[in-house]
Amino acid sequence: MNEAYLEIVELDNGDIVLRPVNTNEDEHSEPLAVLTISDDTKAFLQSRYFDLAKCMFHAGIDFVYSEDFSDMSEEDIMDDFEAVTNISKTLH
Repeated sequence: MNEAYLEIVELDNGDIVLRPVNTNEDEHSEPLAVLTISDDTKAFLQSRYFDLAKCMFHAGIDFVYSEDFSDMSEEDIMDDFEAVTNISKTLH
């Protein structure tokens, strides 16, 4: 990815996105990542839910620029992605 400034923004629909900063205020860049935090979680965390989103995005960015990620082959990355997307949606 090219070096760029990123911003974390809460959209009108409540989603929180990580996207490149666009210098043209009339246009917005396509999000790199979208995070949806449930209303229950927002109520529990109150104003701190946005801090949670920032921490989650920062953790992702740190991972992408870490040695662990740079040492992975594209096949390993896709295997990890498939494993994560196949996880059951029910947590006990």
